[in-house]
Amino acid sequence: MKLLLVDDDEDIRTFLEFNLQKLKLNVQTAIDGQEAFDKFKSFQPEIVILDVMMPEIDGIELCKKIRHYNTQTYILMLSASSDDYTKIKAYEAGCDDFVGKPIKIQLFSKKINAIRSRIKRQEKSSSDNSFIADENVIDLSDIKIDLEKYTIQVKDKEHELPKKQFELFLLLARRPNKVFSREKIYNKIWGDTIVSDRTIDVHITRIRNKLKIDCIKSVKGVGYKFVLDT
Repeated sequence: MKLLLVDDDEDIRTFLEFNLQKLKLNVQTAIDGQEAFDKFKSFQPEIVILDVMMPEIDGIELCKKIRHYNTQTYILMLSASSDDYTKIKAYEAGCDDFVGKPIKIQLFSKKINAIRSRIKRQEKSSSDNSFIADENVIDLSDIKIDLEKYTIQVKDKEHELPKKQFELFLLLARRPNKVFSREKIYNKIWGDTIVSDRTIDVHITRIRNKLKIDCIKSVKGVGYKFVLDT
C-alpha cells in the first residue's frame, strides 16, 4: 500500500519514514505543500500523512486541494497544536483523522495498521457491492446521493463532501428514521481507527452546514437518525 508523508521537519520525517517502512508500506516523502501535491498526483497514494504547519502551502490548504482532487484518499493530519480549533479546521478541510505531536510511535504504528486494514476491507466490500447498493443514485425526493461521483444533490445544487462525511451521510440516509448509536456509527465508518469522542459531532455539524439541511437529527443519549420530513 502506498503512503505519502509530508512534513518540513527533517528529523520527524526521517523518523516516521523509517517506522512506516517497517510496516511494509511503500513510502514517499515531501517537505512542503507544493512538492507534496505534485507527488500526490503522480504517486496516487491510498494514505496521506500531513503536518499542519508547513511553508508555501500549509497542511490545511493542502488537505483541501487533495480532497478536491480525490475524495477517497485517507488523510491523517499531524500537529503540535492539538486544540479544538486546529482539529475542527483540519476536519473542515477534509481530513479523516488527527494525531497530536509529540508522536507516540507505538500507538501511531497501531493506528496506521488499523487504517490500512480498514482500507483493505473497504476495497473488498466495494468489490463485493456490500457497502454501497447496486443502484448508482439514491433518490430521496429533494436529496439525491450519487454513489459513483460521491456527490449529494440538494434540490438543484450539487455538493461534494469529504469521504468520511459522505459515508456517514449515506449510512444514515439509506435507513431513514432508524436510530444509529454512536458506537454503531464509529464501527461502520471508522472501524478500528482510533478517533476522539467529538469526531462524529464535528462531522455531523460540517454536513449540516455544507448541505444547508437539517435532516440528521440527534437522539439524546443514543446517537443520530436521518429524517426525510424536514
